[in-house]
Amino acid sequence: MISINKEAMKTVRLIIDEADALGVAVERLPNGTTVIDMGLRAKGGWRAARLYTLVTIGGLGEVTYEPFDVGGRMLSAVRVMIDHPIEGCVASQIAGWRLESPGKEHAAILAGPGRALNTASLDHYFEWTDYRDRHHESVVAIQASEPITVAMADLIAESCEVDTADLYVLIAPNRSLVCAVQVAARIVEQTLHRLAEEGMDLRTLRYAYGFGVVPPLVDDDLISMGRINDSLLYGGIANIAVEGTDEQCEDVAAKVISSACEAYGRPFLEIYEDAGRDFYEIPIELHSPAEIHLNNLTTGRTFSAGAINYDVLAESFF
Repeated sequence: MISINKEAMKTVRLIIDEADALGVAVERLPNGTTVIDMGLRAKGGWRAARLYTLVTIGGLGEVTYEPFDVGGRMLSAVRVMIDHPIEGCVASQIAGWRLESPGKEHAAILAGPGRALNTASLDHYFEWTDYRDRHHESVVAIQASEPITVAMADLIAESCEVDTADLYVLIAPNRSLVCAVQVAARIVEQTLHRLAEEGMDLRTLRYAYGFGVVPPLVDDDLISMGRINDSLLYGGIANIAVEGTDEQCEDVAAKVISSACEAYGRPFLEIYEDAGRDFYEIPIELHSPAEIHLNNLTTGRTFSAGAINYDVLAESFF
C-alpha cells in the first residue's frame, strides 16, 4: 500500500537539506516538532513552492511551470500531474482538517498527508475513500498568517498518533508566492470534490492533471485570497481520466464548472464581501474549475465544458 506520509517525507527531507537555497526557515519547537516556514517570515520562492505543492499531494505527482498570457502580460502557471488522484488529492491535498486549538480564535485548516493519519476526527472528505495511511511520521501543510504553536503541534501529533518529534509542519500565508502556487495547483482536488458532490464515484478515477495561473502577488492577505481563488474559478483547467459511461461524463461535466453557478462572473473578493466574508454563504457550485475535460477510458470519448475567463482574471489581477 502507498504511504503518502512516507512518500511526502522524501520531499520534506530535501527541503530541510536545501533550506537556505530554497529561501525557507526550519525551526524545531520545544516539543521536537519541525516547522518549515515557506513564506511567513521566510522569503520562499519558485522552487520552494513546487516542493510545497509536491508535499501536499503526498509526493504522488509532478509539478512544473509554464507561461500563461493574461491581456498581454505574461504570467506563470503551474501544472500538476497526478497518477493517484484519490490518495494524492482526496486523502492529502484537500484542506479538510479543521483544527480547533487552545488560544486561537479561528480554527486552522490543515492539508497534507497527515490528514490520512488523523484518528481523532477524520474530515468528511474521507467518506469518498477507504484509504487510510499508517506511518510513524506525519506531514501537514497550513495556509496561515500566524506561527505554529506548541499546543497546535501537540494536538496534531496526538491526532495522528505520532511522536511530536516525528511531526513536520509546512506553513505559508495567502500573500506568499508559495501559497499562490500551491493554491493554483489545487485545481484537480477542487474538481474532484465537485465531481463527488454531483454523484460521481471517485473510485472510477484513474489519472488527473491540472493547470492554473499563478496570480500577481500583493502584501495583503485579503486581496491575495481573492486572487488565488480567481486563479481556480476563472483560470484553472482540470483534465480527468475516468472509467464510466458517456452519459454520466456528459452530464456531470456541465455541472462542475464555475460558470454553472449564478454567482459566476465577478472577482471572488467581490462575491466574498457580498457574502459577509463568510465562505459558507458562497454557493458550493462556485468552487469549481473554469474548464474541465473528462476522458472516458471505457469509450475513448472526451467531454469538455467551460472556458478560461480572461476578462475577470485581468480585472482581479491588474
